[in-house]
Amino acid sequence: MQIYDILPDLSRTNHLQGSNQSLLLSNEKPVLVIFWSVSCSSCGYFLRKLDAIPEIKSKKVIPILIHTHLEGEQVSLSVIKNKLNQLHIEGVYLDDVEDHLTNIFQFRYVPALYLFDKQEKLRFKQIGKNSTNLIEQRLRRLINTK
Repeated sequence: MQIYDILPDLSRTNHLQGSNQSLLLSNEKPVLVIFWSVSCSSCGYFLRKLDAIPEIKSKKVIPILIHTHLEGEQVSLSVIKNKLNQLHIEGVYLDDVEDHLTNIFQFRYVPALYLFDKQEKLRFKQIGKNSTNLIEQRLRRLINTK
C-alpha cells in the first residue's frame, strides 16, 4: 500500500469473537490498522503501548487489529483470543488466516501499522519495530483536521 491508497474491503476476513463490529459503522473517524501475530514478542509490547495513547482510549480513532499468521505458524483461535483479552484494546478483531489482507498491504514484518484519515485514505505507515510517539503525533493531526 502506498500513501493516499484507500482502505481495502475488510469483509472477506474472519471476524474474531469479541470484536466490536459496531466501530466500523462510526464514520468520520481515522482508522488505525495494525497487523500483529501472537508469536511476535514485540507486537504485544507495541499493542500495550498503543492502548495507552489517549486518542485510542477515548475512541477518537477506530483500531482494527488483524492477526496474521507467520510462515509455518499454526495458531488456534482460542490462543489469539486469549492474547487479545490480555491486551485490553477495544477494537475490531480480524484473523487473516488466508493472507488476503497481508497480500494487499504487502508488508514483510510485524507489527505493521497503517493510519487512514477520515476519508479512509492512507496517511501514514510503519512496519517493523514502531515508535508510538510518532503515531500519537499523526493521530492528533488527523483528528484535528476538518
